[in-house]
Formats: sequence, C-alpha cells, structure tokens
Amino acid sequence: MKKNSLFLSFFLLSFLSLYATIPAGYYNSAIGKKQAELKTALHLIIKTANVPSYGSGAGSTWAAFTKTDVRPEDGTVWDMYSNNHVAFNGNSAASGMNIEHSFAKSWWGDGRQAAQDVQHLCPSNSSANSSKGSWPMAVVDGTVTFTNGVIKVGKSNSRPGGIIDAWEPADEYKGDFARMYMYMVTAYEDYATLWTGNSVNQLDNNTYPVFEQWTVDLLLKWSRQDPVSQKEITRTNEAYNIQGNRNPYIDYPLMSEYVWGNLITTPFTTDGNVTYPYLSTPANGTTVDLGKIFSQMGSGSGLLVKAANLTGDLTVTLSGTNAAFFSVYPATITKAQAEAGYIIALNYVFQAVGTHTAVVTISGGGIVSTTINLKGVSSDEFQALPASAIEPNGFTSNWTTSAAATGYSLNVYSLQSSGTTQAKTLLEEDFLSGLPTGWTSTGYSDNTLASNMRLASGSNPGKITFPPLNLSTSGTVLTVRAKQYNSDTGAQLTATIDNQPLAVWTTGATNQDFTVNIPQSTATSVIALSAATSIRVYVDYVKVQTQGSVQTPVSVTGYPKSVGNVLNYQVIGLLADSTYYYTITPEGNGVAVSNPIQVRTKIVAGVEQQLNYKLSWSITSEGIVLNNLPENSKITLMDSIGRRLQTINSTAAEMKLSVAHHGIYLIQVSSNQGIFTDKVYY
Repeated sequence: MKKNSLFLSFFLLSFLSLYATIPAGYYNSAIGKKQAELKTALHLIIKTANVPSYGSGAGSTWAAFTKTDVRPEDGTVWDMYSNNHVAFNGNSAASGMNIEHSFAKSWWGDGRQAAQDVQHLCPSNSSANSSKGSWPMAVVDGTVTFTNGVIKVGKSNSRPGGIIDAWEPADEYKGDFARMYMYMVTAYEDYATLWTGNSVNQLDNNTYPVFEQWTVDLLLKWSRQDPVSQKEITRTNEAYNIQGNRNPYIDYPLMSEYVWGNLITTPFTTDGNVTYPYLSTPANGTTVDLGKIFSQMGSGSGLLVKAANLTGDLTVTLSGTNAAFFSVYPATITKAQAEAGYIIALNYVFQAVGTHTAVVTISGGGIVSTTINLKGVSSDEFQALPASAIEPNGFTSNWTTSAAATGYSLNVYSLQSSGTTQAKTLLEEDFLSGLPTGWTSTGYSDNTLASNMRLASGSNPGKITFPPLNLSTSGTVLTVRAKQYNSDTGAQLTATIDNQPLAVWTTGATNQDFTVNIPQSTATSVIALSAATSIRVYVDYVKVQTQGSVQTPVSVTGYPKSVGNVLNYQVIGLLADSTYYYTITPEGNGVAVSNPIQVRTKIVAGVEQQLNYKLSWSITSEGIVLNNLPENSKITLMDSIGRRLQTINSTAAEMKLSVAHHGIYLIQVSSNQGIFTDKVYY
C-alpha cells in the first residue's frame, strides 16, 4: 500500500515493529543464501501451514478474515477489490462478498493446502471477483471490460509476443498483491509441475525463477513503488497466529531483491550485523538420500554444518523409525568447528531389505533446533561389487551373498573385436532425471515436466549441449524426439555440431522422431539442440548411433571357474595396464549371472611411481569440481558399486560434474600417464 510524505519514517517504524514480531531464529536457515537457493530455503521454512477450513464457521476462512482484513477506522471488511465498506457477519460471508484467491486456484487445482492458505486469500466484492476470474495480473492498457475504480479487467500488452487478458489492482495495493504472488510461488515451490490454465501467460513450470521475465520485472516494480504497509504487517502477523507460517516478502521488504532483483548476488542476512546464534547450513527440513545399498554394503555422505554467533557447542542426535540403520559422527560439534564449517559423517548400513528413514537433529549453542531427514534403500539383489586390491597383474573380485547358493562361479574376460560391425549407441538419453551428468545448458531449460527437457521461455532462448562424442567415423545418425510447448505452434528445434548447422525441425503438438545423418567429424565433437525465445520446445529423447566393431567376450585362460562358497576371490596372471571384466554366477539356486564389473589393471610399479598423481576435488551446491586433471584425460563417474554413470573427455585441468543425488561416487581418471581412481562423498 502506498505511503504518504512521511513514508520513510513510517516505513522504518513499521519495519521495526514488524521485526520484533518475527519469531527468533525463524529465518536462520535462509541466512547466507541467495537467488534460487534462498527461495528454496524460504520454501522449507514456510511450506507447512495449518490452514483453516474453507468457507464460514468457527476455524474457517471468514473467521480468519475477522483478524486479517479489518479496517481499523470502522471495523468493516477491508476489501482490496473495491472501495465498499461492508460489515462483518460474524464468522460467515459478509454481504455481497466472496473469498478470492489472489493467485487463481485453477492454476493448480483444488484439494491442496494452497487453496485454503490465508496468506493469499482475500475478501472480495463478488462482482469484482467474478470479473477478475483466473486471468494473470498485469497492466491493463488495452480494452477495459470491467472497472470499479479499484481494479480493472481487460486487455494487456505487458507480455512480450502478444495481447493477453489480465486484471490490474489499484496502485495502493499493487505491492500487496506482488508480495502475495511471490509468497505463493515460494511456499508452493513443490507445485511447479502443476501450474496450468491461464498461468501459462505468467508462470513457467520450474522452481526458479517461476515467473516469466516480464512478470519478474512487473512485480519488482510494483513492490518498489508500493512498499510494505502496516496493513500487510498486521495481515501476516495474524495469519501466522492462525496457520503458523509467515510471508517473508513482507517480513523483509528487500527479500524480493535478494531472490529476483538487484541483490541476487548478495547473500541474504536478516540484519547487517546479526548477533544472535543461527545455523546457516543445512536448511531445516533438508533431505539427504544415501542411495541404494546391497547386502554387506554401506554408504555414507558428508554434510556441512556451519553456524555463527554460537553460545556453546552443538549436539547432533539421531532418531526416527529406522535410526538403527544409520549412524552420525560426531555427536558433538564444538563452537569453533561449527563457526568455521564442519562436515559430519552420515552412514547407512544394510540390516534389512526396504526403504529406511531417520532424522538427524542439530541443537544447542543457542540456535533453533534443525532437523535433517535421512533416506536409504536396502536391496537383497545379487550384485557383483567393485574390485579391490588392483595391481598390475591382478585384482580381488567381490560380490554380495546370494541366498541358498552352494558356491559361486567367476568369469574373468576381456572384449575383443570380432572383425564385423554393427550399430553402436554412443549416447541415449530420456531425461527422466533431469539434465544428465556431462551435459550443459544455456539460456532457459527446465525438466520439471518428467521425462521432457523444455528449451526456451517467453523471454529467453534455451540450449542443451551434449558431452563430447567420438564422431570421427562415418555412418552416424542423430535421432531426436520432440514436440512444441503448448500453443507455440510450429516451434522449431535447431541441431548443431561443433557450432555448425546440422538440422532445423518443425515440431507439432505431439512427439515425433526427427533424424539426421551426422557428417564425419572429430573425436571430441559436440552436438547441441536449441529453441528460440517464445518458440518453446519439449525434447523427450535423443540418441546418437554409429557403426562400430562387434566386441566379443573372451575369457581369460582358466575361467570361468568355481571358486567355492566365498564372497571374494583373488585374480592373478593378468596383463598390466589392460581392461578386464568379471561376472559372478551363484551355484545351486538358479540365480542368473551378475552385473559385469570393469577393472583396469595398474601400470607397472616404476611408471606408477613416476605418475605420483593425486586427484583434487571439492563439493559445491551444483556438483563435484575436479582439479589437477592431467592433459587429455578421460573421466569416468561411477556409483558406489562401480556402475558407470558417465564418461567425459577433458582437455582442461579443471571440470565440473553435475551429480543428481548425494552419495558415494567413484571417479576414475585415465590419461597417457596412467589410471587413478578415487572415492568421493557428495
């Protein structure tokens, strides 16, 4: 709501008054974060609300309005959709008024918490409510179809690329509604895939930035022009008393700048000189997925704990239904360790088959207790495990227990060319888990619609780039399955190779396959797919296939062999610096052969000593950063049981691996200097 000429002093008084009502430590887990990470931290803080029942009666929406939306001068309903002063009717609907969803309910569908959330529900004149409908909020600068002196409904030129139907609030309420919109896409960040209907002209199906750029610009403008008012302060305070969560964009008027505006590169702080104790990481409600393990296995992960202004040490405890399956170390983090940043160890050990959960609680030192959810899956599948004790002439093979097995048969083999050729898949991806490791994106890309990668938005182009591929042979074909985004009829998808044009395809309303022959290129060629601004495309599947020599397994002399009822076996007599594979077949119980494990024997000791190589790596919020890589190296990312996830060729000394889930990974670096493998906790 707009302020008078005494705005500055009034604003400061309002802010100070408000600040005193924010529960101590409420926003601690958001401190130090910025942009998308900050928005997600806020989501975890405010997502849970004990919302009232929708409608009339005790404990209802209208009962809430008697606290949140009262004009202080006469006790009537404060209607931001009209200038009418209507008396309350107890806990029932006031005469001629509706409950209005400022953020249209049809954009996500009824039956969810957001439909009853008082932070964005407002009492509204019924005629204004009906006229507003579910149109997006924008500047109405075209034909006006409804106005009552407070809101306007009609045509808008706000969105680039065409006229849309929209509604516009009065100047004195533009900031109020802007902050409600910001609250909704933050509190309900997990609704990202649900945004539908008329939201298509305002929202994209992602968690950040959510709003199309024109909407970001508009909401920031309105929020700046109409700063936080006492009305909003009262409203969020009362809503907090009713349902237990707050609107951070009212509590901290610059929050919108930290998330979307001029302060996106500045870490958020509740005060320029915060002196009270708080935990900046991890965020309350964080989930750590320790992955899938098999019999006799365990997995672990490191979790950074960082705090400030502590009054003492922190205590770390473990609880929950399956706490016995997990462990955490240490139980105490000293004040000095926590303030410097300390990594605690989280472990998950196989004890029974199933999905298991536990909760880690960090408390003490004056902070608000923070909980971290742990998750792991145990399986009794029979699996070959990664080799250990790898030497130039052999290694130790390992495997899990297979129930009722009387023994195990081990096969060790190499792959050799048969002299014939067949179709060979170099890359195949269906985007079920987002952008794969080794790929990059520029502009706008989004994977919130499962199994599709959306390219471009209403205000930005979008591009995804494949990892380098060996396209030095002929007969290679690229296949892409794609469709247009919603109503972007005839949207074109462009394919390039090494930044040179390869193909331009016109998509339709349903998925169709496009193919193009790839000219003979280089051993490190890069393919990219792109779409232009406002001509959006969904990419569903890609495949690169070429002609390659047929590889035939050839067993090492003496294999396969029965090795007895054991769970490991030492293999010797192999060639140095060579690639081998092994599989295990349980005997006596009919279980099929295991997964294959690849092993590269070491180079001879003298050469290895000359290598003297140590992989340097670090963890960021986006993945694993590798440093000190040898020139022209090949990096293979494997999961904790040795299954290859991605292989990338690198010419640089540093590279970043985007990793989808936390857990233990094996990273193998191969170069003309030799091979090195390290275990990384992400």
